[in-house]
Amino acid sequence: MKQYLFPDGCEFGRDNLVLHASGRRHRVDNFPGPLSIKTVIDGQATWIVDGRELVVDTGSFLILNDGQKYSMNLMSMEAPRPIETCCAFFRKGYVEQIAQDATTSLQASLDDPSREAPPLQFLARLHRDPNRTILSRLWTLAGRCSGQLQPSSFEEDFLLLSKELLVLYNEISSQISRVPAAKASTREELFRRLQIGREYMHSSGDERVSLLRIAREACLSPYHLHRSFRQVFRQTPHEYLTRLRLDRARSLLSAGHTVTDACIEVGFTSTSAFSRLFRSRFGRAPSEIRKKSKELPNLESPTPPAGLRPH
Repeated sequence: MKQYLFPDGCEFGRDNLVLHASGRRHRVDNFPGPLSIKTVIDGQATWIVDGRELVVDTGSFLILNDGQKYSMNLMSMEAPRPIETCCAFFRKGYVEQIAQDATTSLQASLDDPSREAPPLQFLARLHRDPNRTILSRLWTLAGRCSGQLQPSSFEEDFLLLSKELLVLYNEISSQISRVPAAKASTREELFRRLQIGREYMHSSGDERVSLLRIAREACLSPYHLHRSFRQVFRQTPHEYLTRLRLDRARSLLSAGHTVTDACIEVGFTSTSAFSRLFRSRFGRAPSEIRKKSKELPNLESPTPPAGLRPH
């Protein structure tokens, strides 16, 4: 296990920090950490939150609230290579304060610079990031921190990460406004259940996933799940799952997996159907992605070992 906490001497909750780790075993037990973003650079990992398993891969990230307890017990002894993770931990109130400053007047800040910022609801969830807007920023930061030299833009990176989270929060607010319910409490509860259904699809792996099963996980009828999901997220559950699996397949192909292996691993039973859908989404055949990955040099940046810390 190689693990590195940056900057040296920092503390959870007091400082903004990055934890970059690579290993075949990662374990955390019921840790109430600060607001954080969990990502996986290579492979996939499962965090356990409120008794539910949330699977994070190279196309998604998990946000956890300040004080929200989580666990992780990952063993990948049979995996072809170690699982590499990168997590950003924000100091207490940092993101909330930036959100408040960005949405209120400068005069309000001048009048009361120490005012307490309200929490950002519904942000703490599993999110897809197909364009890697947040993922690429965090992974780049992790790579620069691994040299143990504090990047001159370290604090600026956390500021920009916070602004990206604010964009995500505004998107979530728009989604909630599209929930087909009159009362605010009903909208919020229905949105919470839709998020649970969406997260279940992330954990399905190569399993066959039915609309009925997703609805059961979300505690909704299939009709209301399908109707609400399409209205809120602008796509059906089937479309969401297909795009999720195609994105995962692209990551596997980029890592050197064969087309057949990638097809099977993400749950497709027909390579011809998989190739057709893949080309339709990305404009290239799966074999082209794999060929390109094999032509690239394998450059690895060593991560200095450090003491065991939470992810």
